[in-house]
Amino acid sequence: MTQTLTMPVILSKVSQLGFSKKYIREIGLPSWWDDELNENPASVLEGAGHIAQRLHLDLKSLLLENETPKFKDIPPTKFKYHLQGIKDIPEKAHQLASRLAAVVARATPTEYRPIPDNAPEIRAEILAQYPRVTLESLLAYCWEHGIAVAYFNNYPDNSRKITGMIQWQDSKPVIILSGKSTIPARLAFNLGHELGHLALGHIQSGEGILVDDTIDPDSNDQEEMASTKIAVRLLVNKFDNYFGTCEFRNTKQFHKAIDKLLQQDSTIDPCAMGFNYSWHNHNDNHWGLSIKLAQSLGCGKGGDQIINNALCQQIDWSELTDDQADYLEKILGA
Repeated sequence: MTQTLTMPVILSKVSQLGFSKKYIREIGLPSWWDDELNENPASVLEGAGHIAQRLHLDLKSLLLENETPKFKDIPPTKFKYHLQGIKDIPEKAHQLASRLAAVVARATPTEYRPIPDNAPEIRAEILAQYPRVTLESLLAYCWEHGIAVAYFNNYPDNSRKITGMIQWQDSKPVIILSGKSTIPARLAFNLGHELGHLALGHIQSGEGILVDDTIDPDSNDQEEMASTKIAVRLLVNKFDNYFGTCEFRNTKQFHKAIDKLLQQDSTIDPCAMGFNYSWHNHNDNHWGLSIKLAQSLGCGKGGDQIINNALCQQIDWSELTDDQADYLEKILGA
């Protein structure tokens, strides 16, 4: 039986899946929506269609009174868990990220060109065009190979989030990066990790989705370890854990030590080297030192904007419908 179509009814039903009504209005409804349409059945039907598309929901389950609201089916998904025994799948997060990946893939003009299966070759290809391996040069390399990259972290409150995801969509790989930190060097590492999964064939064309719950330095998952190894080699070359357990009194001393290292290899981003140190000595003091270093070098935030600005420049907006373009602008803050 079809329920009386009003927007409050639709919002109430969607909220059963853990979306606040505020979130549904901000992300699910198009920018032209006006509350004056809330009681107009034809307009509400159209609005429900937009909500279903944008939040990756089954439209029929929203419209039928006796049906429980549910997400659409998504491609087979491989989850990489922080703790291998935990099975509380971050459903809302990967559903939303999957929808974003599908829209981005549609507007990605470059066909995918496979990348080498080892970090030295990838690194050499990047350095043939750019002086350093940074978030910017990694992004340029990805887009040149038809690998789209987006940053999205606007998930519903109290929902389990993800760190990274690869989705194959119409023979194109799309990487979605998430996470609270927007420090470019940290996002560069996460991007390198996802590239590692792709390079090593942990997810093949047509296989669906790979989701990293988080990227854990102590993971014993063989694929995670191999992907992390590629990310590390891409960013710091052969200088992984170069400083070992050295203690630095302050940011100035730490910066001086990194500058000395860069005399040996100027292709390394100093911020990436700083976070490599805290990655191996993971406690609050070391992370704090690396964050202060990044801030002192002017690269303490803004990685999300770097990623999405590159996306906005690379995609072909004319391939999107007006609604898809409106959705993407909302998601990316374009």
